[in-house]
Amino acid sequence: MSFVCLWTPHWRTGAAFAAAELAPVLLACVPRVATDERGLLWADARGMDARAVAGDVLEILRARGVGDVRAGVASVPIAAEIAATAGDCGLRMVDCVLVEPGLDAEFLAPLPIDVLSPSPQLLTLLDGTGIATCRDLAILDHEAVEVRFGIEGVRLWHLARADDRRPIFTEVPRELPHASLDWADYTLTDPERLVFIINALAERVITSLEERGESARELALVLSLANRERSTHRVRFTRPTASRKIWMRQIRTLLERITLGDAITGVLLRVDAIAAKRSPQGDLFDRGFASAGATEQALAQLIDDQGEILLAPQRTGHVLLDRRTRWVAESPSTLIEQSGSEVGAVRAPALPHLTLQLLPEPQPIVVTTTERRDHHVPVRYRDAAQSHQLIDVSAPDRVSGGQWEEGYAREYFMGMREDGVLVWIFRDAIEGEWFLHGVWD
Repeated sequence: MSFVCLWTPHWRTGAAFAAAELAPVLLACVPRVATDERGLLWADARGMDARAVAGDVLEILRARGVGDVRAGVASVPIAAEIAATAGDCGLRMVDCVLVEPGLDAEFLAPLPIDVLSPSPQLLTLLDGTGIATCRDLAILDHEAVEVRFGIEGVRLWHLARADDRRPIFTEVPRELPHASLDWADYTLTDPERLVFIINALAERVITSLEERGESARELALVLSLANRERSTHRVRFTRPTASRKIWMRQIRTLLERITLGDAITGVLLRVDAIAAKRSPQGDLFDRGFASAGATEQALAQLIDDQGEILLAPQRTGHVLLDRRTRWVAESPSTLIEQSGSEVGAVRAPALPHLTLQLLPEPQPIVVTTTERRDHHVPVRYRDAAQSHQLIDVSAPDRVSGGQWEEGYAREYFMGMREDGVLVWIFRDAIEGEWFLHGVWD
């Protein structure tokens, strides 16, 4: 029993206290109270002894001089409402009517259909089809009710079956952890002092998160400026975390990128998105999953000690593959966001295909060739280890460009060795040398 509904005929006529005037008084014994335009007063008894709550509420109202008050207690709002208001429909005129949990539909079944307050037009239709009680309507199927009585009939049908999903009490948004510091006697321009203040605020926010057993997925750093403006910057983590090291590393990176229009007079650090502390479900055969947490901590420690040690490829449109990519330092969060990956994430199985594996540097080789039309085709080459016969070789793919010392001219060949390995070799047309550039695997 979760809902307590209170009603008296006097509220309908306005001869005594209005329900809205009495609502604040009831907060002494219940966490939430609500009223509606029909003169009903609702008390939220979820998680409490509803019978005791109803008794306390009635006692408070009587002490306020409100007489003839009736209370209905039930697990479903419509059952509690009818229990409080249907004294003229055969219910005993008692102060409190309790509907046992699970018996809401049975409680409503014998009552006349007009207790559900249908419109006069719908009530006429119901009378014309012989529907006199809530049971008569509840036993019909949904499709038949919708065809005969329309949308209002379906709404009434749900209520007759004790299927009442009205949000009597709106959810109260929970305040997320935050901490702030403002000063009026001076302005702050020193970045190191700003980091010191943010670090102290992070300590307070993290303590609040740990007490709740939660982690932050997104933070907001709000800087109050001397010109009375506010500069808001958000930090998002790839995985929920309550690690101050990770927080401060991301915030330091953020502060290096932003430019403020004036000195700082206040700082607010708040959590904008949270997640419960949990371990993602993984595959027992995934050898990297078990050590994911230790790997993350080790990377964080290395980055704190050595700086940015993680590199990501930055690609250009250069014709030569070995000059197309350069490596730049990136933070772990940026790398994971760009890849869209997360520990424990389920990935679609990749279809088998060959991939070109470039050597770190083109390897010099000795090539034996034969003539074919206007060019020489390699038929055998020797690397540092052994000699390889080429069974089939494609026509050359010639590329050239650049200027002066940066100029290049190459003839690329793709060939299959006698052991079935596809190789990619080229001849430097400027120097006349041959190189092994990669293999397909």
